[in-house]
This record gives sequence, structure tokens and C-alpha cells, in this order.
Amino acid sequence: MKVMKSIHKTIILFTMLIVFVTACDQNEEQISNEGTVAIIPELSGMYAVSPGNWSNARAVHPDLNKIINLSEGTTLRLIAKIGNNTPKTQDYVVRTPDGGSQSLYPCVIDNNTGKIISEGKTPLYLAPGDYTFSAISPAHKYYNNKIIIDNGESVIANNSHWNQTAPTKITISDNDVSKVIPLNPLMQLTARMTFTLKGDIANGVSSLSVMQDGIEIDRIRENTVELGNVGDSIKAEIVSNYNRIYIKEQDITIQEDKSLRAEICLLPIDNRATPMTIIMNLMVNGVPTQFTYSIVNKVLYAGYSYDYIVNVKIKDNISVANWQETSWSTEVSGK
Repeated sequence: MKVMKSIHKTIILFTMLIVFVTACDQNEEQISNEGTVAIIPELSGMYAVSPGNWSNARAVHPDLNKIINLSEGTTLRLIAKIGNNTPKTQDYVVRTPDGGSQSLYPCVIDNNTGKIISEGKTPLYLAPGDYTFSAISPAHKYYNNKIIIDNGESVIANNSHWNQTAPTKITISDNDVSKVIPLNPLMQLTARMTFTLKGDIANGVSSLSVMQDGIEIDRIRENTVELGNVGDSIKAEIVSNYNRIYIKEQDITIQEDKSLRAEICLLPIDNRATPMTIIMNLMVNGVPTQFTYSIVNKVLYAGYSYDYIVNVKIKDNISVANWQETSWSTEVSGK
């Protein structure tokens, strides 16, 4: 009987302890958020990359017309700056519940891999004040108050150079319980190159594929680019360009019409002084064939797409590939 009474008292004490700890946690959360406002970012999507025509006019970008959604599961880091203070950040993941509109859900990101550690974290809370809000995707590209971008990486963010993509300035007041932050559409910080390879069946090409090395692009920008703020642009400058990159076989897709499509993001560069070189390692009717092209007098600007079509045919038992630069493509990946 005494043993039963002792067990009963222990259970009561343990239950009281759980209630006490829970109450403490709730009080601590209330205290930590006291005097602050819950931030609710509102995503507007991203601008599709424009054709390779460039205007240096500030304020309004002449070619930003089409807004597209971010890919499902894309991560995004919201940055809130007030004065010269250290920015506050919060990570989000893009979700489209039940086929509705895209929404941002709080999450935690691994800054090394960019992978999502967990979802469902509480929203960002900020004290009243005048803030500038900007965003970048993928989330981990903004880390330690800087952005480091390399060739081959697709990074989108707000861009202060244009009104359509500029960061959002919002005043949070003492009377706000929560605050919706409408973000302007994001924009590519890099340039994009695409290649569409077509085999001319009428002219003897029965099969067309790529070898392991795929497409090699030579004379691109060396080293990475570091930006100090979300909202900064990467200038297309004449810089050291003894560098190359490959679009490997596994990254080239087969389209419905059996053509091959390859795309890659490159750091903006002014290559008018030294031509770029494109080497295509193809299999034409099962025979290894290499085609080499020079791109002369070219400047790759951030946010623009440079699209090429290659038509392969057999002429006098020789494989010939006609090279053509096209004016426009609207399909873009927001990875």
C-alpha cells in the first residue's frame, strides 16, 4: 500500500513538472516576441530571362515582361535590413498546397549543402522600424552577409538596378501585430546560354546524341564573384577568361521532337576582346564527331539568355553542323 501511494505521488509530481516546463516555454516565447511584429513575405515569382538585347537605361528594365513561378521546393532567404545594423534573415521553401498559389513556408537550411533540415519554423519577428526587404534563391547563397557565385550556378535575387526587381522598403509600426511584405519578382544574377541540337533526318542523320564530355565552353570568366549585398548586380566586364566549363551528357535533355537541349548559367563577362569557343562532342549516326565554333564580339549580361540552334546533316558523307543564334527563349529554370 505504501508503495502504491509513493508511485501515485511521483506521477503527480511528474505531471506538475511537465505543466511547469510547458508554461515556462510558452512564457519564454511570448517574452522573446514581445514588442515585435510577425513578418509574412509575399512572393511574386521571378522574371523569365530576356533575349540578348541590352539597354543601359536605369530605373525601368525594357525587357522584363514575363513573370514565372519558382520551382516547387525552391528555397529562399529573406533579408531584412535596418540602417547599418546586421541584417536579420529567415529561410523559406516554396510550396503550392492543393494546386493553389505559391506560398512561402518557414524552414531551416544547411548553409553548406543548401538542403532543407526542417520545415515549420516560426516566422521572422522584427522590432518596429524602417526596413529594406530583399530575397535570394537558393537560400544558402547568402551567408555571412555576402554572396559568392561561380559559373554553372543559377542564382536569382532582387536587383536594385531596376524598379521592377528592387528590394521592398516597408515601415513596421508599434500598432502592427503582423506585416505582409510584398516582394518584387526576383531576377537572374547570371547570364544563360542554351543549345538546341537537331539532326536532319532528310539529310542522312538517323541518330544524334552527345558523348560524355557533352558541350565545352571556353574563355569564360575566371574565379568566383562576391557580392556584398542582395540587390547588387554582376557587371559584364573584360576580365581574365582562361577558364572553361562543360555541359555533361547527363545534363542534356531529349525534347519531344527528339532534339537535344542543353543550358547553363555563366557569370556575366565582356568577351569582345577575345572570342569564346564552343566545342560540341557528338555522336552522329553512331560516329564520334566534334564541332567547334567561335562566338565573336559577345557580351553576356546578367538576366539575359543567349540561345543557339545547331542543325546537323550529312553532306557528301561528311557531317555538317549549321550554327545559328536565335533571338529569344522563355523557358528558364529557377533552381
